[in-house]
Amino acid sequence: MTKFYLIFTYAVGFYLLIVLLIFLFQRSLLYLPYKEKIDESFFSNTGLKQVEFSTSDGHVLKSLYKKPSSMDMKTILLFHGNAGHVGHRANKFKFFLDRGYGLLLVEYRGYGENKGKPSEEGFYKDGIAAINFLSQKNITTKNIIVYGESLGCGISVKLSTEFSFYSTILEAPFTSISEVAQNHYWYLPAKWLVWDRHEILGIIKNIKSPLLVIHGKKDKIIKIELGQKIFEKAPEPKQFLLIKNAGHNNIYDFSIKEKIFSFLDKRKNIH
Repeated sequence: MTKFYLIFTYAVGFYLLIVLLIFLFQRSLLYLPYKEKIDESFFSNTGLKQVEFSTSDGHVLKSLYKKPSSMDMKTILLFHGNAGHVGHRANKFKFFLDRGYGLLLVEYRGYGENKGKPSEEGFYKDGIAAINFLSQKNITTKNIIVYGESLGCGISVKLSTEFSFYSTILEAPFTSISEVAQNHYWYLPAKWLVWDRHEILGIIKNIKSPLLVIHGKKDKIIKIELGQKIFEKAPEPKQFLLIKNAGHNNIYDFSIKEKIFSFLDKRKNIH
C-alpha cells in the first residue's frame, strides 16, 4: 500500500505540475503568431497596400488595406484566425476586392511585424483602432462588413454588439475559447484555467447586424456543434452556410463565394 500511495502521490504531483505550467504559459499555447516581415510578395497581385494606425495604448499596427471601388460599395473589416499573419490571407479574400469591396486586413499586436503581446483585451483595442482608421477614411460602421475568421470571431462578435455594422460574417465560430480548450484537453480542467475566454455564446444575442455563419461539417479544430450553438442564439436576420465536406482550413475550396455575395446582396435590397 505504501508503494501504491507513493506512486499515486508522484502521479498527482506530476499532473498538477502540468496544469500549473499550462496555466502560466497558456497565451503561448493559445496564440500562434508568425513574427516576420510581411513581404509584398504576399499581396502584390491584390491591390492591397500596407497601412499603419495606432491603438489607444500606443501600439502601431501594420495592416493591409484597399479602399472600395466606389462610394456605394461596402468595406470588409477582417479579423483573421490564429496562425500566420495578414499576408497569408491576402489572396484568400481577394475575391472581395475583385467584386469592388474595400478590405482592411487587421494585423493584431504581436503578429507579423507588430510589437506587443496578443491578448483578448489587446484584440479589442486593435479592433477599435481599425474602426477609427476606417472612420478617418469616411467609412462609417453602416458601410462595414465585419468578417471574423476562427479566432477572429471573438473580436468580431464583441464589436458587433457595440456597433451597427452592415453585416457580420463568422467563419468557423466557437462558443468560447474555454469550451474549445476543454474539448481538446479533456483530461485537464481547461475550462477553469483560461484567461482569454473570447466569449461569444453569452453575447451573440446582442449583435446589432445581420449575421452569416459559415462552418465546415468536418471541422475537427472547432466542431460544427459550436457554430450551430452560436447560430441558434443569434437574433434574426441570420443565415447558416453549412459546407458538408469542408474542414477548418479549406472552406473556400467548396465554391461558397457566390453564396456569400448572395447573402450580402439580400442585405443591399433590404437597406
